[in-house]
Amino acid sequence: MKKLSLYFILLLIITGFSACDEDFNKDIADPQTNEPETAMDVNFQIANLEAAYDLNGITEDRFSILKSSSSPAVEEGAAVSYELHFSPTEDGAGKMMAVSELSNGNFTVDTKDIQTIIEKMFDKRPVAREIFVKAISRIQPGDGQVVLVQSNQLKVTLTPKSSVIESAYYLIGDMNGWNPENVTKFGHSGNDVYEDPIFSILLEVGANTYFKIAPQSAVDALAAGGDFWGAVIGTAIDGDASLTGGIVTENAQAMKIESAGYVRITLNMEEYTYTIEPISFNPNLYVPGNHQSWNPATAPTLYTEKMDMVYEGFVYLDGEYKFTSEPNWDNTNYGKGDAGKLSTDGGAGNLSAEAGFYYLKADLNLLTYQQTKTDWGLIGSATPGGWDSSTPMTYDRDTNTWSVKVAMTGGDEFKFRANDAWDINMGGSPDKLVSNGGNIKVDASGTYLVSLKLLNPMAGYTCTIVKQ
Repeated sequence: MKKLSLYFILLLIITGFSACDEDFNKDIADPQTNEPETAMDVNFQIANLEAAYDLNGITEDRFSILKSSSSPAVEEGAAVSYELHFSPTEDGAGKMMAVSELSNGNFTVDTKDIQTIIEKMFDKRPVAREIFVKAISRIQPGDGQVVLVQSNQLKVTLTPKSSVIESAYYLIGDMNGWNPENVTKFGHSGNDVYEDPIFSILLEVGANTYFKIAPQSAVDALAAGGDFWGAVIGTAIDGDASLTGGIVTENAQAMKIESAGYVRITLNMEEYTYTIEPISFNPNLYVPGNHQSWNPATAPTLYTEKMDMVYEGFVYLDGEYKFTSEPNWDNTNYGKGDAGKLSTDGGAGNLSAEAGFYYLKADLNLLTYQQTKTDWGLIGSATPGGWDSSTPMTYDRDTNTWSVKVAMTGGDEFKFRANDAWDINMGGSPDKLVSNGGNIKVDASGTYLVSLKLLNPMAGYTCTIVKQ
């Protein structure tokens, strides 16, 4: 009985709908129809022209990188353009695009575009990189629509155009008796050399000083009993006295500095060029005072890194002191002026500071000075406090050294900073630390005696890391 009732209700519903003769579509236009379009052949295949490309050997503005084994068939009059998508991973993450042209069945690209893509995906090192690439065809049939057709994906090897930049460079010449055991290191920021290829050094030389440049590989070869001189670089002409010029690696000859005095030598190892800049004033500012018996000849010094008369350095102070332009009292000396200024009056009062280790800065253009008492510590993932808090160091007045014995983690990094803040910090190479320099890597886990010497700003600050 229940089943029969259900059938009856269903019949009533169907009958009701069938009986309704109202036109619900009376205000709606009839659907439009179009003639069927010709199907587009989207078969699109690419193949390698070569397995690898080294941009150092490509001199043309454009080069062919792939070939088309089949292209999408398009109707006459349709506009077609191509682009290549490059990715460091097979899944297409981090892709970058280069506009391409199809010429005689080959896809050509701008050499500079490919150089930029490699640098942004990786870096500037002349190292072969595996990159995944696919072609995209952009078809505009003429009706305002755009059809994108994607090819298969291939893997190519690309090497960016770049010079070899070593981790460090040294001076070898008359200034150190041409002794490979006594080379003088160029300063560097401690950052990646392919991001910062500039190395510089400031020193005092005699007239007609000859020199060459020893890369780190030459120093390493000497240590291993190999050929030091075969790796040394210089100029094409022996005795070249030009203040700027190019650096060569084959049959390298010596540069010459003709005039005696202070000079800054700067290397741009991305471009393999050098610059020699004569310095007409003393880059050092001497700090005699109560801390060292008021003797300018033995006083610690500040240094003007940019040769702009702004001097900086670290000095232990204990009471009154002054600045002198030379290691004597015969030339300009600077004492306390009005409103925190420096005075060049020889009878001016002395500057003063309570006992402690200070960062000093003197701007002789503005005749201003700054003194900041500092306490130093280690900071970084290799240290117990990580990057959150400094591990304090202890100062030894007799040796002018900050030191601490600390357990550190291998493979991690650290640097030095003052006063638990980042305003004053040191990093870079242990044998030549610089302000705001790069992090220092710890090779193996263990307990280390870390010592920091902030003594000679012109030569560069140093640290030692000795496993206990």
